[in-house]
This record gives sequence, structure tokens and C-alpha cells, in this order.
Amino acid sequence: MMADRGCGSRFLQFLERLVPSGSTDHLVLVMDNVSYHKTAAVRRWLAAHADRITVLWLPTYTPHLNLIERVWRFIKSKLACHRYWNDRTSLIHLANHLFHLLQARFAAQTRPHLTLGQNLCRSA
Repeated sequence: MMADRGCGSRFLQFLERLVPSGSTDHLVLVMDNVSYHKTAAVRRWLAAHADRITVLWLPTYTPHLNLIERVWRFIKSKLACHRYWNDRTSLIHLANHLFHLLQARFAAQTRPHLTLGQNLCRSA
């Protein structure tokens, strides 16, 4: 889901798409401490869905534990490194294309993947 910027209302829209009504699956979310993850509205939504969602909060200032930071670094290197975009539509199209091609996994032997650079339990 693409957004111009991070905010609580857009994050709530993302959560609604992630957890459709009627679903019985239990979901574990690993979240960092960005401000829009902790708005009052988001906290109310998470409390209302606590029977189906478990939230694991990463410690503050630990981007090395947040695997999505590696995805952002990769996307930024492809879209922003030595480039200036004056056509926002083309930038969004290419970003969508890159996200569509990306297959991020904790560990997969046969494809490009993300792995932890250090022991997660020891780091936490």
C-alpha cells in the first residue's frame, strides 16, 4: 500500500486491509516505534483486535532489528541514488514495479532474500 507520507489514518487503512473482517487467522505484527504506529486511534484499533493480533514492539532506536529497513534501503538505492525525479507518476510506477518484483523472506536458499546480520535474541 503506497502513501505520500506516514500517518495514523493511512496506517489504520493498511491494518484494515491486512486484517479483513471475518478472518479467523491470528496475526503477529512486529512494529517499530514510529509515531503513527502509536497514535490513540491505532492503539484503540489494536486493542479492539487483540484477540486476533499480537503486537511485538521493537526496542527504540534499533533499525538493525527491523528487516523492513533493508527493503527501504534497497528501494532507495534503486530509485534515489544519483537520480532526480521531476515526474512523480513515473517514480510511483517504478516503485510499484520494484515492490511487485521484491520477494523478501527471512531465509530462502533458492531466491534473493533477507537474513539477519546478527543473532536476534542476543540483540534484543
